[in-house]
Amino acid sequence: MQQQGCGITPLDDVLRIDVGVTVNDLLASPLLWQEAPAVAQGLSLDQEAGILTGGEPVGNLLRKDVLCSCRDQGKACLRDGGGACPAIRTGGPADVSVLGGRSPASPLCRSACPLSVDMPGILQLLREGSQLEAQRTLMKYLPMAQTVCLACGRCTKGCIRNDESAPVAVHRVIHWLGKTIHEHPEIFFVPPRGDSRKWIALERPTIASLTAAYYLRRMGNHVVVFHDSSAADILKPYGTELADAMTASLELYQHNLTYMGVEFTSDSPSSTTDYPAFDQMLRLENSDGFDLNGLLSAIVQGREEARRINLEYGLKSFLEPGGDFCTFDRYSITRSPADWNNMDQQAAAMHEASRCLNCSCLGVNASSACAALFMMETEIGTNQRTIRSQDYFAEITPWKKLQSGEMPAWLEIPMSDGFCSGCLREGEITLSYAFLLTAGRVRIARLVFGGIAPVPVRLAHGERLLENRERNALDAEKDAAAVLGTLQSRFCMTDNNTQKPAAMEDLLRRCLTALPQN
Repeated sequence: MQQQGCGITPLDDVLRIDVGVTVNDLLASPLLWQEAPAVAQGLSLDQEAGILTGGEPVGNLLRKDVLCSCRDQGKACLRDGGGACPAIRTGGPADVSVLGGRSPASPLCRSACPLSVDMPGILQLLREGSQLEAQRTLMKYLPMAQTVCLACGRCTKGCIRNDESAPVAVHRVIHWLGKTIHEHPEIFFVPPRGDSRKWIALERPTIASLTAAYYLRRMGNHVVVFHDSSAADILKPYGTELADAMTASLELYQHNLTYMGVEFTSDSPSSTTDYPAFDQMLRLENSDGFDLNGLLSAIVQGREEARRINLEYGLKSFLEPGGDFCTFDRYSITRSPADWNNMDQQAAAMHEASRCLNCSCLGVNASSACAALFMMETEIGTNQRTIRSQDYFAEITPWKKLQSGEMPAWLEIPMSDGFCSGCLREGEITLSYAFLLTAGRVRIARLVFGGIAPVPVRLAHGERLLENRERNALDAEKDAAAVLGTLQSRFCMTDNNTQKPAAMEDLLRRCLTALPQN
């Protein structure tokens, strides 16, 4: 039965809240304080911090922008049409993210890339020392980087640091990474372990076909390329300049395809009986012209055709999402460009990766109530669908991702009966928590920070350190430090917010101290 005038409906084990109900009405509801105290405390803290007013509808929570005090301070930020967050260059105010940024739109280098390669993610992995993961990420988008990147260079032309006449040489970094990939086929062109039992014929070795061949074989298909030709003949229609620049590396790519089990034959599909019946017969020809644009378009065509076929066969997509946040190297972003002619190529690539400004927003989601909704795994109902809060709040401006005509209608918050839960705040940092204790033991732990990144952050690894522990064995000082330590490798701080982790640890300590004793 709906509580009169309050906009809250108890439904089995959830509270349904109409998005039009005001903050004051919710805070006056004993039902909310009883069944979802973390949300009630979060709303109260947001009101005290000036994030919400009492007369606002609770639906406004779903449209709260990030907090960043370096906005509107002269130089345009990412949110206002600029290319980089001013906090990266200036050292930033103390209230910005300590986990790096998140891009509200595709970064300039990636937008400029005709193949949409995840340049920021690759540069970040290199900064973190994860060269193998950087190589694997590149292969998801472009298996022949060594062949095309030096001739293209559009990512570098799109770099925000062109305004300093010192762009990050992204295309040279990616070319070098592609070279390291082709030098190690035993790592990157390994025959697949699985067998889809599908046979696919590619009628001719065009650029599109050779791209598709890699992705089709990678997913366990048997791939045969007919009318085999030399790399020089394949590139000849694109003109002498491109052919001279790319022939040697395309030859190596063809060799590596053979290493992973792609078969090449001079026969035509109609003149051979050496293979089982083919499930697909593909003729991937260039349809966009024989210049660099046409060549790059052919790569996209081959990649997407392979992706479509793999998904059609029930095989997974190779374009998997990247990491949560884009970090930067605050000690190296002021470096001058690398001298590629007089430096070791690996050293030059790492040097350039360290100069990346990451082109992402360093503001923070500072709403305590949003962190609580995330922590409670609230569902958001619209007039068209239901969205998990974990998915909704994973975006900086999630309301911009709603479909045309779509409007939020209600929130369904799981009741937290039996949990010890709440919300704490220190400055712009907030911690929403919930613990289920049975027989003196922590069975479930949920910890979500707000105010430390552009989106709420769940401490999944930290939760596992606390679960299945005896309550009396917990040490608030040591365990708070241990839980915070699970974030240590992800910290990416500006010059002026290095004290933020201490405040985070204090909130964790207060949270653990609040747990009831046996």
